[in-house]
Amino acid sequence: MSVNYIYSLITHICNKSISTGIFPERLKFSTIKPLFEKGDRTSLSNYRPMSLLTTFSKVIEKALYNRLIDHLNINSLLNPQEFGFRRNLSTDNAIFNLTHEILKALNSKMIVGSIFFYLKKAFDSISYALLINKLPQYGTLGKSKLLMESYLTNRFQRVQLHNSFLDEKLDSTWMKVKRGAHRDQS
Repeated sequence: MSVNYIYSLITHICNKSISTGIFPERLKFSTIKPLFEKGDRTSLSNYRPMSLLTTFSKVIEKALYNRLIDHLNINSLLNPQEFGFRRNLSTDNAIFNLTHEILKALNSKMIVGSIFFYLKKAFDSISYALLINKLPQYGTLGKSKLLMESYLTNRFQRVQLHNSFLDEKLDSTWMKVKRGAHRDQS
């Protein structure tokens, strides 16, 4: 029974955000926890940040993502060579496509060259202001643009560590997010 109430509330919040162009301020807070990957546990480079958001935020983000990706697909605004974060396209597809193009060129007796970039932390360096300014170029105008701008601005994050020796959580202060995962130091 409570599922119906929660569903109704989330639907109302999503619809209100879309109709007003305002992403709820309370859903703009995330806690970053270091997630160990491999190797020496004392080396910070062996941890990656995991951003924890509220469930409500994730639901609204998914709704916004679906609307945005549908808009981009319907209007053919994505490069066909873009494989990241798209349905039914993965790194396997990118590797297959690259291999196919190289073999095709070699079979045609062409010289093949390539340049590879390691973009592991590329999202961390994306300027939110730059993204917001580019939205109109992709047909995101009016309330949709306002909503994306509202979503990207005035976001906050803190880092939370678990001290296993004392069995307690240690939290940093809330910091304003300016780009990707970087904190605003001003």
